[in-house]
Amino acid sequence: MRQAKKESDAKQINRQLFAVDFHDFLEKEVTMNDFELSQEFQISIGDVQLLRRNMNR
Repeated sequence: MRQAKKESDAKQINRQLFAVDFHDFLEKEVTMNDFELSQEFQISIGDVQLLRRNMNR
């Protein structure tokens, strides 16, 4: 089955996000800004914002 580039990119992003310890992210999210969180978890600032948006659902 063939995958579109967008679909494969989305799956790659999801795989990277699942490497984050969400409990640790929740604890640190309260006191740290996006830049500090991205450095702490070694992910991009866009990924931090994506995690925050997904947690608010």
